[in-house]
Amino acid sequence: MIYTEENLKDKINQYLNKLKKAGLSDKSIETYSMLLSYFEVWFEDYGLISENNLVLMETDVEKFIDYLKSKDLSPTTIKMILNRTKEFIEFTGGKWLADKRIYRERSKTESARPFSELELKQILDHLKNTNKVYYYLALTLYGFGLRVSEAVQLLPDDIIEKENQIFVRVRPEISKFNKSREAPLILKGEYRDDFIDFVVKRKNPKLKNKTLFTYYNDVQKRIIQIDRHNVKSYFHKLSKELGINVTAHRFRDTYISYMVAKGIKPITVAKWVGHKDVNTTLRYYTKLTTKDELEELQKL
Repeated sequence: MIYTEENLKDKINQYLNKLKKAGLSDKSIETYSMLLSYFEVWFEDYGLISENNLVLMETDVEKFIDYLKSKDLSPTTIKMILNRTKEFIEFTGGKWLADKRIYRERSKTESARPFSELELKQILDHLKNTNKVYYYLALTLYGFGLRVSEAVQLLPDDIIEKENQIFVRVRPEISKFNKSREAPLILKGEYRDDFIDFVVKRKNPKLKNKTLFTYYNDVQKRIIQIDRHNVKSYFHKLSKELGINVTAHRFRDTYISYMVAKGIKPITVAKWVGHKDVNTTLRYYTKLTTKDELEELQKL
């Protein structure tokens, strides 16, 4: 059939009714309806027509995003609209042929959320006593400021030593922007010693082609390779247990914030952590603690 504004309204009502039957509250249904109303208006203005099911190409989605930006909506609201519209399109049997990361802007009020020194110690000490695999993963995330998608794909030989310093080598195929980079390790004391011991053991020739976080689970009696979904689920449970919002990205935020606080040039930090644009580093991290502020603290 050819989609019209009326047909679209019917489909949206069917979608919302399905969600209501699934147990969603009236308040949630009202919110979803409001979010989808932006797609309704844009659909009519853009003149999106399909003789069968709705198909949104990447160019269509880009124009939809431009429309949403013109309404001065916050990045968070835009993300919510896009997620809900994508789910609706797929509910109707249509296709959303755009990369899920097509819109990655942050809110103007959003900034880095590094762990405090006490939070970081509490998390790492807890993991050391309860889950060694995730302890070493947390050391890797924080120690090198990696994205979780990069950390879980590291091989033993990606940890290298140069000029008496430990670095991680992020291969192009595992980096977000397909560009290789190296970043220094910032761990100190027992955490640094534990990490180095872990890497030395993983450099066993038998483990050379296994990712750092591939291990044998005694309970399940099988080999497991941790992926980002495992990490998200585990940290969610850990957050409830410790009363701290634990996410993989907060370890990265902590690494970057530490570098900035120590007076490392933003362009250098951006290179180490793989920011595509140094403005990302400047916008979300440099306001946390400037070098001048750090020097003032030394007077205390």
